[in-house]
Amino acid sequence: AGASRTTPRRGAATERPEGGGGGAPDAWSVQSAASKGKTSQQDRDTVSILRSMHDAEIHSAAPIEFYGMCTHMADASNSTDSGYTSEQMDRFLSLLARVRRAGIMVPTVSTDNSAALLSDDLTHFSSDPAKILAQAHADTRGYVRTGGGIYGQRPAFRRLRAASTLTASVRHIATLRKGESVGYDRAYIAPFDARIATLTVGFADGYPRELGNGRGKVSIRGAVFPVAGNVCMDMLMVQLGEADDIDGVGAQVAVGDVAVLWGPECGNEGGDGLVRLMDVAEALGTTQSALTCGLDKTRVLR
Repeated sequence: AGASRTTPRRGAATERPEGGGGGAPDAWSVQSAASKGKTSQQDRDTVSILRSMHDAEIHSAAPIEFYGMCTHMADASNSTDSGYTSEQMDRFLSLLARVRRAGIMVPTVSTDNSAALLSDDLTHFSSDPAKILAQAHADTRGYVRTGGGIYGQRPAFRRLRAASTLTASVRHIATLRKGESVGYDRAYIAPFDARIATLTVGFADGYPRELGNGRGKVSIRGAVFPVAGNVCMDMLMVQLGEADDIDGVGAQVAVGDVAVLWGPECGNEGGDGLVRLMDVAEALGTTQSALTCGLDKTRVLR
């Protein structure tokens, strides 16, 4: 277990909290190493850690307050084998019972992240909260830690629907003649006379540069178009189709149109015109959370 300033609000983790010099006390919690390696200390040390922290809370001038205990189910999204997570839960329940027998009241208990909360075969707060809380104290409160699941970012659970959308504006439309190029390294050379749209987003905003050269797709007016050339720092280009195709959707795209880089607003579920975040993540071999967390908070408006 490890002691840290871990509460539902944002805060820096510390091995042993120090006083804040007045005001509300710093809340601290203990994260169990029932996950076998998430923290460096062993669960057998937890009771003694809690006892020493409790004594510090009573005798120290530092304003600290025991907040609760938690464990992190790092393998709960593994659909092929839930044995690891079930064993982790059993170890955590046993740990809670030992803490209770030591006479230490645990104010709050947290076990479930998004994956654990959505699993049907685990004993957790969504299925039998009384079993967990009974190991702590009659007044113990339980809570879950939903992260990416709030935004529908757990592809293993099809019940979730995507809830986030990344958009940019069309800032320029140009016609490229066959053989002309756009972007760094002339990575895109027009194979025919082509219409090209420039969008107000680039890798400085967090849109991955790896999605250049047709790997990335963009939805505009309900149609999907490939990224043309390399993604630039502040912009990217999209090929809208052949210049002489006056009847296609690409011919209707205009400056000021909204382009959807990913999200549910660009089409029907599973239908045409859809660029899903989960598909973008899969193409890059990464996670949806890695993409959304990679967006620059100062440049991308929320």
